[in-house]
Amino acid sequence: MTTEMVWHNDGHNIHLRLNRSEVEIVSVDCPNKETGSCLIEDSECLVSMFIDRYGFDCNAGSCPAAESIQICWTIAGNTKDIDSCQLWFMPVTDETFQAWVLTKA
Repeated sequence: MTTEMVWHNDGHNIHLRLNRSEVEIVSVDCPNKETGSCLIEDSECLVSMFIDRYGFDCNAGSCPAAESIQICWTIAGNTKDIDSCQLWFMPVTDETFQAWVLTKA
């Protein structure tokens, strides 16, 4: 069985800071306050939770560093069991991702 992953482009942004030679994720903005694909039962944002926990290990793309970067995201697994899931995010401006999105439109 093949599971197709759905990429959500719903307005999430990550905010970055340069700390010497390292780029750090400072915060994640979630546009969904009460409803949204990213919210789990206790209204916590999956995107924020995974990025806070795993940082750039969840990143599947590339783009020039900037203070704020809009991202798309996808999750695989049962969101009722968060520890069995994997979330990936991709900068909206990733060139390869943009080209792929155009083929899906």
